[in-house]
Amino acid sequence: MEGVHGVTGVVRDAYLWAMRAPLILLPLLVLGPLRAAAQPVLGVVVEEGRGVPVAAAMVLLFDDDGNRVDRMLSNAAGRFLLEARGRGPHYIVVDRIGYASVTTDRFTPVEGAGPMRIEVPIDPIQLRGLVISGGGCRVRPEEGEAAARVWEEARKALAAEEWTREAGLYRYTLLRFEQVMDRDAVEVLSDTMMAMPDQATAFLSAPIEDLIEKGFVQSEGDTAMVYYAPDAAALLSDAFLDTHCLTVVDGGANLVGVGFRPVAGRTVPEIAGVLWLDAETAELQRIQFGYVNLLDDPEVGYPPGEVYLTRLPDGAWIVHEWWMRMPGLTIDRRGRARRVDQRVEGGVTASITGADGRTIVDAWTASIFGVVTDSTGMGPPPGPVAVAHLGRHLTTRDDGSFLITGLEPGRHAVRVPSAELVEMGLAEPEVAVEGEAGEVSYVRLRVPTVADALVHSCGGAPRPSGSAPVMGRIRHAGGEPAGGMRVRARWPAATGYAGTPLAAPIGPRGEIGNGWEHGRDGSDVTATTTTDERGYFLLCDVPNGSRIRVEVSDPAGARPPLNRTFVVPPGALAWIESITMSSRDGNP
Repeated sequence: MEGVHGVTGVVRDAYLWAMRAPLILLPLLVLGPLRAAAQPVLGVVVEEGRGVPVAAAMVLLFDDDGNRVDRMLSNAAGRFLLEARGRGPHYIVVDRIGYASVTTDRFTPVEGAGPMRIEVPIDPIQLRGLVISGGGCRVRPEEGEAAARVWEEARKALAAEEWTREAGLYRYTLLRFEQVMDRDAVEVLSDTMMAMPDQATAFLSAPIEDLIEKGFVQSEGDTAMVYYAPDAAALLSDAFLDTHCLTVVDGGANLVGVGFRPVAGRTVPEIAGVLWLDAETAELQRIQFGYVNLLDDPEVGYPPGEVYLTRLPDGAWIVHEWWMRMPGLTIDRRGRARRVDQRVEGGVTASITGADGRTIVDAWTASIFGVVTDSTGMGPPPGPVAVAHLGRHLTTRDDGSFLITGLEPGRHAVRVPSAELVEMGLAEPEVAVEGEAGEVSYVRLRVPTVADALVHSCGGAPRPSGSAPVMGRIRHAGGEPAGGMRVRARWPAATGYAGTPLAAPIGPRGEIGNGWEHGRDGSDVTATTTTDERGYFLLCDVPNGSRIRVEVSDPAGARPPLNRTFVVPPGALAWIESITMSSRDGNP
């Protein structure tokens, strides 16, 4: 079908450069109040073998006959709350974009039952290379076929968008625009825009039954034609899947697509196109389509359109922009169609407001959504914690999530304050986040430990596998810091460790100690420095199992040198060695 080639081919020509929907990795949902229903089903979704909570996974509850009973997205702590409306066995399916779906065993909801724990695999689905074995265009391709694998990932995002709209979680301010262009779509003849506040949805198509029967282009009155774009409900419907075949399309530039086109025998105006996904993350970025089965005339062509999707902080998917370009036709005296202009209609989401009335994102400022876990990274902190940004502090919700809005575009630093680190004189680790206008950026933090502060001092994660920062805390006999002490560390050169040139951990005001002077002493590597006012020294990336010998001496000679040998234990995240100097009278 020539129209399908025209739709899929246009991606590498006129439109690819402009259609990069922003990706917001792993945003999360706060649980709402318990809905009045027959039987609650509570649980948590975690990564298999690790126990790390999985946010923004679609959790679907089915009865024993396979009827979907309820669904929702897991929150920042991986938790979900569903509602069983009938008796008997049920089961749960967990859909996670970019990963294989998981189906639980049958269970019977029981009043007062404890929360379920559902483990999901952490091995991502591979979409790269599928186009090579993609095969032809198939109606409802069988499980395992390339087209079925790509469609399954697109389906997850579409289902999340459909659920978001049905749940009514947001209100939108839309900017609807209309452009009239010349017949070749080169020059803009007129351009109008209208703001539409307090909208329930960013985009909604006609009922799919009506589109299948009458087509995606329908007459309205004697001369007007109405063009309909596909929404999530239409693409997910049985009616659409039964009348369209699917295939795999190579988009290049890290894109893979699932192409769709009407089956043979369809005569009503139809659509053909591609759902484009990121080949690495399997995130659905946009839907590109064109109208086919129109007049077989170059003056009509195959009018294009696109729908862009993006993720919100709760993991919900929405349509944030769409457009369609349609020919303006007249009929000449010989009864032939002639294109006189082209009209572009579309909409852009200017702002999104949550149920609490808070603006989540708008087109002119940046937003940061984050999640704070406990110090192990395995779950939410035991209670609300503070998050610091630009000298301000905000408190996380019960699931550890937070949202910062109204920011200037650019780089922002966020951190979780720690009284323990301040008391020790260590810097609280900061995470830099790039904020862009009209987008929500994501950051994941955890309640910092001393090990986190030392890793931050060494340059931040990730550090070499199997290594740890090693800090020495040198004190006088009375407990006060021993600043200005000469420290000489040595270890076997055969270990291959060279020593990172950082002498002291970063202080709370960003101060850094003196560097190390490296040398050799026979078969040993040596490193020498002077402690800062806190009495600290720091070696970075020391391999686990290393044996370090340290000599501490007073440059003024008021105390005898002190020697200490220690081993960094296997598996250590950080190692702290406390060293007490002799008393001030010089006696050991």
